[in-house]
Amino acid sequence: MPDEQKNPPAPKVPAPDTSASTDDTLVTTLQADLALAQKNVQDLTDTPQRALADLQNSRKRTEEDKAQFVVFATTKLLLELLPVLDNFTRAFAQVPDEIQKTEWFKGALQIEQQLMTVVRKQGVTEMPLQVGQKLDPTKHEAIATGPGASDSILEEYEKGFMVGEKVLRPAKVKVGNDSPSTE
Repeated sequence: MPDEQKNPPAPKVPAPDTSASTDDTLVTTLQADLALAQKNVQDLTDTPQRALADLQNSRKRTEEDKAQFVVFATTKLLLELLPVLDNFTRAFAQVPDEIQKTEWFKGALQIEQQLMTVVRKQGVTEMPLQVGQKLDPTKHEAIATGPGASDSILEEYEKGFMVGEKVLRPAKVKVGNDSPSTE
């Protein structure tokens, strides 16, 4: 035992407390993992919502495109029908009085009226025009000039038509050129 007295047991030195720093590191790691998991959940939630919104927007654009195509196709057809109506008007203006009283002529008038009804059902209206009104380049096409007040409509050669507020076909008119009338 004398050796034991020579080497007394080493005093127990308390080990450094690493549990506190380990706990802090663990908490920080867990917080980072939680934030990452929350971000992933948010991404997984947002992605389908964005996809659904994109789908709804795409459907809406497709419907708008279809509606615009229908308007375009209808407008094209209407523009081809308007000269037929013009020809009816010109032809009927030249029919002698004795023929105007025949059943055949009355039938032809009904055909013209039926065609005009079909055109009106598509929202087409005749553009109102009065001799003497000011030329509106968005609604009138000046194809001739004559003596009269400058830019004043003197005569209508061909009716103008509108669909709603949009000009389908401008009226073809004769306008004054600011020269004195020879009447």
